[in-house]
Amino acid sequence: MGTPLRQRRGPRHHVVIVGANFAGLTAGQHLPARHAVTVIDSSSWFEWLPNIHELLSGAKRPETLRLSRRRLIAATGHRFVCAAVDVIDPGAGRVILANGRSVPFDICIVAVGGVNETFGVPGAGQYAMPFKSVAQCDAIGRRLATLARRPGPVDLVIVGGGLEGVEALGEILRRYREHPGLAVRVVEGSRALLPGAPKALDALVRRHCAPFNVRFDTGTRVTKVTKTRVYLNSGDVAASDLTIWTGGATASPVLLASGLASRPKQWAPVRQTLQSRHFDNVFVVGDAAALPKPLSKQAYYAMQMGKHAADNVERLLEGQPLRPFTPSAKPVLIAFGDLDAFLVSGTTVLAGTVLTAAKEAVFELTMAQIDPPTTRQALAGLARRLVQCGIGIALPTLTSPRALRRLPQVRLIPALAR
Repeated sequence: MGTPLRQRRGPRHHVVIVGANFAGLTAGQHLPARHAVTVIDSSSWFEWLPNIHELLSGAKRPETLRLSRRRLIAATGHRFVCAAVDVIDPGAGRVILANGRSVPFDICIVAVGGVNETFGVPGAGQYAMPFKSVAQCDAIGRRLATLARRPGPVDLVIVGGGLEGVEALGEILRRYREHPGLAVRVVEGSRALLPGAPKALDALVRRHCAPFNVRFDTGTRVTKVTKTRVYLNSGDVAASDLTIWTGGATASPVLLASGLASRPKQWAPVRQTLQSRHFDNVFVVGDAAALPKPLSKQAYYAMQMGKHAADNVERLLEGQPLRPFTPSAKPVLIAFGDLDAFLVSGTTVLAGTVLTAAKEAVFELTMAQIDPPTTRQALAGLARRLVQCGIGIALPTLTSPRALRRLPQVRLIPALAR
């Protein structure tokens, strides 16, 4: 049953955006300042999550992947509140914060993303390091550096062989593949790495790893994690000095608490317009949204959804019909350290280290789009990113004869039967 749009409070409509990463920030940037817009997030930093794997090798630094939310939102003429949200009450038209305060709204855009999913595996939350934020990946990178400095073997376990797990493995090999004691095990519940991607990628990643002490346990689940062991459903036990958990994300509890989902760990069902199926005055965007036709949880889709939700908020306030969201598909760029990179478009796969430059270009151009270099702070951020790119990625490539030989090569990877 829908909730009607509440009467405007005062001269301007109040719009609240809960969550300010790709989807929420984009929505805020496309809402005009004639509305009273409040953006709420528990962190003061916007984070570029598609490149957090590079923190493991040092190719990126935390400050390179962060922007001040307060500064970005102030540039739009909106208000930023750094606070955790307990619940969204669409019926009353208010967002209740963890500190007990409430923020009123006529319309709410929910962009809360997801939270780490451990599937109830004992010890996973306590002993495995999650892979969902800049702070978490920076902590993994510092732990790796500490382990690499000590003599003797270093046993690593990566739980999850999807996009995050494969890119994490690539960065570990970028920096530590010459370490004589390094041993890495990747555990993936599906029978192939990068499930959902063309099968040729599984074979290609394995081939790149053949010279190194890397073992893949596919079609295998983790049943328990301790400080020094990872237990598998095969009965095998893997020694682990560091367990990295890239095993997936689940819905934020805020969705269920707010009535936007009907059961725990359910993404919020939305109409094709991105309007909640339960409340007409709520739009849900980004990873939190469950569209009628499922959509992969990618940053570029989140940005498209944020812009579309902002446009539909305008239409709703003006009494115009809402427009359905039509995502425009883009190829996926997957980095594998300095060993290779892959561009995936449907069943077509291109591979070559030169594609690393394409992924870096997407990063630089989109960050400049989010934070246009029109102020001293934005220009300083752009310069810092370019310098870090040169030191962390370009310079090691230009000084490595092996890397330079591979650089011009781009291959079309033949499709394999699934």
